This record gives sequence, structure tokens and C-alpha cells, in this order.
Amino acid sequence: RRMAADAAAVTTSRLATRLDVGSAPAELRELAAALNDMLARLQDSFSRLSEFSADLAHDFRTPISNLIGQTQVTLAQSRGVAEYEALLESNLEEYERLARMIENMLFLARADHAQVALGIRTLDAREELDKMAEYFEAVAADREVALAVTGTVMVQADQTLLRRAVTNLLDNALRHAPAGSTVRLDVERSPAPGGGTTCIRVTNSGPAIPPETLPHIFGRFYRADPSRRNSAASTGLGLAIVDTIMRLHGGSVTVRSLEGETMFSLQFPAEPLAAAALPAPAPAAVS
Repeated sequence: RRMAADAAAVTTSRLATRLDVGSAPAELRELAAALNDMLARLQDSFSRLSEFSADLAHDFRTPISNLIGQTQVTLAQSRGVAEYEALLESNLEEYERLARMIENMLFLARADHAQVALGIRTLDAREELDKMAEYFEAVAADREVALAVTGTVMVQADQTLLRRAVTNLLDNALRHAPAGSTVRLDVERSPAPGGGTTCIRVTNSGPAIPPETLPHIFGRFYRADPSRRNSAASTGLGLAIVDTIMRLHGGSVTVRSLEGETMFSLQFPAEPLAAAALPAPAPAAVS
């Protein structure tokens, strides 16, 4: 009866409530402990959902406010055709950003509910990196950054998701690499019991990521810049998607950032994890 009363007291505003394991009969202590563990997981999930909702509202508000403000200013008086065209072009940029945010959130939601079907097959990791480097060649040239690819290894992965993860990391690296530097894409096989792992690294020069931000860098909508000055260029979901893709494969993504160099590493296991067994998000691994 006491356990039932304690359980009935749990609400969204009282998720910290726990059953009293110490006073429970020996036969019920294991059950009470299991229920407390369940409540702890629910509390953590609810907290992350609340934070996600708040960040989501913040990030949607910015482009919508831009759309409303620009349109109101333009309609306040008669304008020429060129001004109306400029407004439509500006609004189109905001619509495209909203579309990217929605598409990214749908991907994360499907992954959270194990609804992403993996097409695992053997891929030439070097060939995939060469294609990604070729795709970003023009962007890198505009930013006066060189791209270098090294290593030759096979990897067990879903080709579409592998390319998406590398693309997100490469886009991130190019945005932070200083002019005249080189962004490196390396792949190698790490021997280990059970077949080892394939490691893909994306490294760029530049200032180090502040140590206090590293544990949060794979969080959804998280940006190291608290003022979110770069929100127009980034949805804040790129690294979260990389983390989700690696968990879908049963692998991991880590980051190491020192002054002058930041390296993201993708670790693909020899035997990828089935999508249906997607584990819960874990704290980011940093060094």
C-alpha cells in the first residue's frame, strides 16, 4: 500500500519522487529498486524533452520573426518590383532553413523510435571520403582551405547515413578552419578483439573548443556560441545527427580539441548494431 501511494504521487512536477527501498519488505526491495531506476530514467528523459522543446521554440522563433518583420516592413508602403523580389529571396532563405530544421528533427525522431532502416553493406571508406572531399571542393576553395584524404580501409555501414555523418562533420570543419589551413579526412583500422573498428577522422585547424562546452557539443540545438550569432548558418542539429547515426551503427563519435586542432572521430564496429536495438543517448565522449 505504501508503494502504491508513493507511485500515485509521481507526477510531471514531482518526478524526483522515489519509493522507500529501505522500509520495504525483503521480497519487495528488488521491485522497489527497479521502479526507482525506471523513475530516474523517466525523469532524465522528461528533462531532456523539456530542454529540447524550449530550444525548438527558440530556434523556430528566429526565422519566423524574420519572415514577419521583413514582410511587415515591405508592405508598410508601396515598393518597386526589385524590392518585392528581394523580399521573396530573403523569405525563401528562411523557408529553406525551416525545411532543413524540420527534416533534421524528423530524422532524429524516427531514430529515437528505431524507425530508421539500416542498409548495412561493405563500403570502401577511402572511396566514400574522396567523394565527400570532391563534393566540398568548391566550398573549400572559396574559403581558401585545402582538403586532404588518407588511408584505405573497408567499413560496414549504411552508405547514405555514413555520407550524412561525414558531410555534417566536414561542413562543421570548413566553417571553423582558418584560411590557408588544411582539413584532413583520415581512415584507419583499429585492431581489437571481435574484428576491430574502422575509425574515420575529420580534423581542422583553429581555436580549441572551450572545455566546458565539449560535454554538450552533441546535444540537440546546442551551440558553443551562447548568443547564437551563427544560427542563420546552422540549425544546431548537425552534430546531434552524427551522434545518432553512430549509435544506430552501434558505434560512437568522439571529439578531441586542443589549441590549434580539433578532431572528430567516428568509430564503426565490425558488426553494426541493429536499428531496433538503438541504445539511449549517452554523454558525449571527449578528450
